[in-house]
Parts: sequence; structure tokens; C-alpha cells
Amino acid sequence: MPLPSSPDFQLLFEKSPGAYLVALPDADFTLVAVSDAYLRATLTTREGILGRPFFEVFPDNPKDPNATGVRNLRASLERAVATRAPDTMAVQKYDIRRPEAGGGGFEERYWSPINTPVLSPEGEVLYLLHRVEDVTDFVRLSHRREEERERTAALHSRNLEMEVEILHRGQELQATNQELREAVRERDESLALASQARAQAERQRQWLQSLFMQAPTAIAIFRGPRYVIELANPLVCRLWGRRPEQVLGKPLFEALPEAAGQGFEEHLDEVLATGVPFVGKELPARLARLEGGALEEVYFNFVYEPMRDAQGQVEAVIVVASDVTELVQARRRMEALAAEKVRAAEERLRLATEAMGLGTWEMNPATGALEWNERARTLFEVPEDVPVDYPTWLSRVHPEDRAQVEQLVREALAPGGTGCFALEYRTLPLENREERWVSTQGRVHRDASGHPVRFLGTALDITGHKRAAQELARNAAILEAILQSIPDALYVGDANGIRLANTPALEMLGFHSLEDLNQHVATLGERLQNRAAEDGHRLTPEEEPFMRAFRGQPTTQEVLSRHLLTGREVVVRCAAAPVRIGDDIVGAVAVNTDITERKRAEAELRQAAEFRERFIGIVSHDLRNPLNAIMLSVNALMGSDCVTERHFKTVRRIATSAERMGRMIADLLDFTRGRLGGGIPISPRPANLRAICRQVQEELEVGNPQRELRLDTRGDSFQGEWDPDRLAQLLGNLGKNALDYSPDGMPVDYVLRDEGGSVCVEVHNGGPPIPADLLPRIFEPFRRATDDGHPTSGLGLGLFIVQQIARAHGGRVEVRSTQEEGTTFGVWLPRSVTST
Repeated sequence: MPLPSSPDFQLLFEKSPGAYLVALPDADFTLVAVSDAYLRATLTTREGILGRPFFEVFPDNPKDPNATGVRNLRASLERAVATRAPDTMAVQKYDIRRPEAGGGGFEERYWSPINTPVLSPEGEVLYLLHRVEDVTDFVRLSHRREEERERTAALHSRNLEMEVEILHRGQELQATNQELREAVRERDESLALASQARAQAERQRQWLQSLFMQAPTAIAIFRGPRYVIELANPLVCRLWGRRPEQVLGKPLFEALPEAAGQGFEEHLDEVLATGVPFVGKELPARLARLEGGALEEVYFNFVYEPMRDAQGQVEAVIVVASDVTELVQARRRMEALAAEKVRAAEERLRLATEAMGLGTWEMNPATGALEWNERARTLFEVPEDVPVDYPTWLSRVHPEDRAQVEQLVREALAPGGTGCFALEYRTLPLENREERWVSTQGRVHRDASGHPVRFLGTALDITGHKRAAQELARNAAILEAILQSIPDALYVGDANGIRLANTPALEMLGFHSLEDLNQHVATLGERLQNRAAEDGHRLTPEEEPFMRAFRGQPTTQEVLSRHLLTGREVVVRCAAAPVRIGDDIVGAVAVNTDITERKRAEAELRQAAEFRERFIGIVSHDLRNPLNAIMLSVNALMGSDCVTERHFKTVRRIATSAERMGRMIADLLDFTRGRLGGGIPISPRPANLRAICRQVQEELEVGNPQRELRLDTRGDSFQGEWDPDRLAQLLGNLGKNALDYSPDGMPVDYVLRDEGGSVCVEVHNGGPPIPADLLPRIFEPFRRATDDGHPTSGLGLGLFIVQQIARAHGGRVEVRSTQEEGTTFGVWLPRSVTST
């Protein structure tokens, strides 16, 4: 049979008779491949283990407290990664988890593992090959053989013992009578000795009590889980700062409540539970040993030793302690002194390190001789071949700074002086050169008698820094002038206060000075009684626009504040933004504008508009009564025989005008309800939108016989709970609007669409589009589709009423209008709406 061009090594690996597992050398040893033999041996499935951490799939048996499989196997895998060499483990007990179908739990297993790293050509560990052999049966057989040998040996030993017992039993029976006689005699002697022993034990107890109380170290005994103080010698009472009657017979942490929570209880619990002594070295404690109950920090060396009863159970803890507070404090003082010496050495090292690239100098205080490195000569413009000394140095200092330099040098070198020299000064420039600024630092080193022996220091050119500082100062002055010229109030600061503000900022809120204003933002908000303009609630510090900006949120908000001098209410429009340097927010800036008068004017305009709208509603309502009388009279005339043919046209014109006036009054009433009454009221009931559309279409066709109106339905269900009268009004307004603003020869289309939970109706007409600047305001009251006027009559309320009816049904209305597509009004209505 021909061989395949490329063997399937994964298949070969998985079907291998050996139990193999492949893991990644990551922190979790993630499993990536496994042979079928390994799956059978461990009762697992490939999809159940691949991609998961090794020890999540194969944990220790939780019921085996001595299980070491995870720890030993992890250590072997880590050694294989570290050494890049195979690691063979001894036979390891490692229980495996049985599937739930097999009863669950763990099954005892023994394995012979070897872990081999798989290396890349560069020697990096790519995988770990884990190979095991199940040696459970062999181990169990070995255990059984060992048990059988032990039982055989025990039987043999028992036989020998029985033979000896039979041999000696006869002799024992002969001696029994003699022993009984001796026992009676010994009993009498024992009673006498017991009496003597009790007396001796009492004397020993008294001696131990005396020794305990006079011992030169602190000793106490705590009994039971509450650590009741059974015994406490005078020395331990002094350590605790208590009298014996204050502690004896009481639980430890009731007698010394301040000791609770300092770690002593955990150590006592461990000794009581395990019986293993605990030794504490220089452990800190805070005890109320001082007058007034103040806590004092002390240090103890102590031992917690278990005390056992006759059965070997730990029933109490013996404490032996000594106060080492003074020893610890003395050692700490020595350590602090040593640390100071180290710090001085580190300071010298820092100076030497900083000298790299700096000018360095050393002066002999006795002679004034100086040693400068090349950089120092460059700073002071002294050639390398010119010797330098203290007068030379002073000659290179600017005359205006020379006196200050001499004074600081004298103070540093004087007995008991500062020993330090630090100054920024100017150098004397050579001809046609600019002066330089130099920062010089130096330190005096003295001998044992305090006389200066060395004067070391560094020099740094800070000319650029000084010029930048001067430029910064100039820019700051310009910025201050700009800020003061801004008419609006401007604040700059951070979370702790306002660092910069112009004069309008102080005057707007009644502050006397920047110092008065420079307070924490929370304090400022409390003083100003800041409230939100929209609802009047007090602003918390987190809601303050300045603090929101400081947290990275640019904020514009209208705030009500109290003028500190007059107490009047000020409405402020606050625009705040964070100040960033790179990615860090270092502060915030806020610009406040006093809009008190504008808000007052807006309120007056709003009141005037509301009055106008109420007036329109009242007038419209009152006009309906005389209009109804006119309509009744006209209808009566039209039905009467007394009206001649010559007068019928006039009566008909009166009826038409009255109907148009009725529609206008109805629109005004609907407008008033929509603006002032919380929306147009509706009465939902089961209705069919297709039937409503056909009704509206028929009514429009009667009044416009020369126009074509078309209805297109897309879907099956147009049933819902709506107010059919209001929807007829909505569709009628849209249809009449489409007829009015489209050419006579163009049709008007109604399109109904079933959209599942809602229904959409669109009304489309051709002709000129609505101007783009009017589209955003097309649904406003008293707004027409064009500004050119139109032959139709009306108040411009039709589209406003359409929008109000749609909203009352929980729906919405939209419009799109282009030269190519014409104009389409779309209304989306949910199938049901809560009755209002």
C-alpha cells in the first residue's frame, strides 16, 4: 500500500499506546494535547480537559489531607522548564476524579511520571510532555505482600508467647498465694506511705507556689478556651500594669481589653489546639500601663508553653515573658545613628554623582586655594592655564552679587556656622558676551575639633532657566492683564480652591479679594447657597460645575447663587472645563456670565406667551356659541321653502364661511389644549386604521372631486386601540395639507404599513419641496409650509395638531422633503395606548 505524503502526527500521538499529556510552559500549565491511552487511564475526555489549567482538571483529593500530588507534580514541571531537561518523579500517589456517571468522588491511583521539555531550535521551552504509567496494581500488590508478611510474623510471635505463657502459668499459680499474702502486707505499708506522700506533695506545692511568686521572670497560667488567668506572679502583673486582684480569675482579654486584636489570641489558639509551643521575640504590644489609661508601646520576649492534663490533653497555657522594651529602643537608637551615617555617605555620593557634567570645585579654607574642573572654568570663563583661588572666584562674580557671596561663604566657614553654601548669582561677563546665572552649592567638612578642612561644591549654569522664569513672569503679567480685561467672571483653580480670578469674578458674587475667594469648592458652594436653576435643588460638591470639570467633564450649567454683600439671588451661566497638561488634569477653568436680567426677561416673555395662548383658547371657546347659532339658522334657512333661488347662493356662502370658522375655532381649541392642557385628550377604543384612511379619503374626494387620492396597504393587520376621531383629524389634516401644497394634476398617496408592534401611515405629495430652513420648525404652531402665502385658508395649526395627536397616542410624526422625491409625512403609532 503506498505511504501517505505526510504522516498525521497528531493522529499518531493520540492513538499511541502510551499515556501522554502535552502542556504549555505558562503559569497554569494549560493542556493542549492528550493521547487516548491517557484519557482512558484518567477517566477523562479530550473536550473536557483541553484548553484548561492542568491542576484545575487534576486537583488533589479533597478528602485526603496528606495528598501531595499537585505540589510534587508542579515542582517537577517547573524543574523541567528551568533546567530544560527531563525530570523523572518517584512513584506518586495521585487520586483521579471519577465521572458523575460512575458515582463521582475520587479513586486511589499510583503513577510513575516523567516530564520532558520540548525545545525550539533556539533552546526555548515550547511544550512539556507529561508521560505516566499506572502502577496502582503493583503498589497495591506490594502493600498486600507486606501485610501478609507482617501477619505471619505476628502469628509466629503469638505462638511463642503462648508457649512461654503456658510454661510460666504453673509457676505463677504457685506463687499467687505467696503474693497475696505479701499484697496485704504491702497495702498496709502503702497506706502509710500515701499519707507521707500527700504531706510531702503539699510541702512541694507550697514550695512551687513560693518559687512561682518569687521567680525573677514574669510567669502566668491561662486556662481553657477563654484563657482565664489562673495564676499570675507579681512580675507579670507589673508588666501588665495591673494588680493581682484585677486579673486573677478573669479571662485574659477582659482583664487586658487593649491586648485584643494585637495577634496574641491567634498564637494562644494555635498552642491550645496543636500543643506546639510558641516563642515570640521582641513582639510589640500596646498596654494601658500609664496613668489615665493611655496606651504605651512595649516589647516582649515570651514563650507560650502548653500544659497538659493526665490524659495528655492541653488544658492550659503557661506564659513566661520578659520586658525588652529598653533593649529594643536602645537598638533602634543605634540603628538610627547608623542610618544617619549611611545617609551622610549617600549624600556625599549624590554630590559626586551630580558633579558629573557640572562644574565642581574644592577650596582649602586655610589658604583659599581652589581646584576647578573644566566645566567650572568654562562657567566662569577662566582659561585652563590660569591658577585660581578665592579672590579669582570673587572677581568673576557680578559686582552686584559679590557681597552676598562673600557673606554666605563666611557664614559657612565660621565656627558653629551653617557649614553649607547655596546661592544663585550672576557672573561678570567678558567683553561682548552676555552675563550668566550660576547656581552654586557647597559643604564644609571639619576635623574633630570643628575646624574647616575642606570646602566642596558644584556649580550649574541656570541662565536658560532664569531667562525662562523672566519670560514666564512677563507672560503671567500679560495673562493677568488679559484676564482682568475679560468682562465675564473667570475663575482658575483646583479641588482645593480658586487660585486666579479677575475683578468681575469678585464683583459678581460679592467677594472682597482673591484671598476671600480662595476656598475649597464645597465651602464656596455652601457660602453661596448654590442651587440648580432648572429645579432649585441644592448642589452637592460633586454636582458643582467646577468640580465636574476637575474630574474631566466639561460642563455648562445655570446656577442660582446668593450675592454675599447684597443677599440678592443671581442667576449665573457657568461654563467649566478641565485644564490639562498632557494626559493629567491639573485644574479647571470656569467662565461665569450673569444672566439674571435675561432670565427675568425670558420669564416675562413666557408669561406673556402663556397669557396670549390662554386668551386665544378662551376667545375660541366663547365664539362657538354664536357660531353654533349661525350654523343652526343657516341650516334652517337652507331647508326652508321661503328661501328663493336668488338668495340660496348667499345662504350657502354663509354656511361655508361658518364651517371654515368652525374648523379654525376647533384648531385653536386643540392648540390651547396641546400647549396648556398637557396634550390633546384622546379616547382609545378598538379601531381599524385602514377603515379610517378610507373614510378620510372619501371625505377629501367629495371636497376635491378634481384630485386623485390613492391608498396602498402593505401588510395584513391594521387593527389597534386608538381614538378614531382624532386619527381621522390627523389624516385629514395631512391629506388636506398635501392637496393644498401640490399641483392639481398630481395624486396624493396614503401608504399603510404593518410593522408588527406598530403601524405606519405615510402621506405623500409631489411638487415643490418644503424649504430646508423651514423643515426643523414645520410642526411649530402658526407655521406654514412656505413663506410665500397660499390660497387656502387656515391659521397654520394643522401640523402642530397632527404632532400633538400622534404624541397623545404614544407615537411620532416625521417629515422628509426633496426636489426629487416630493414631500412625505410619516406617522408611527403603537397598537395600543393608555387612555388619558
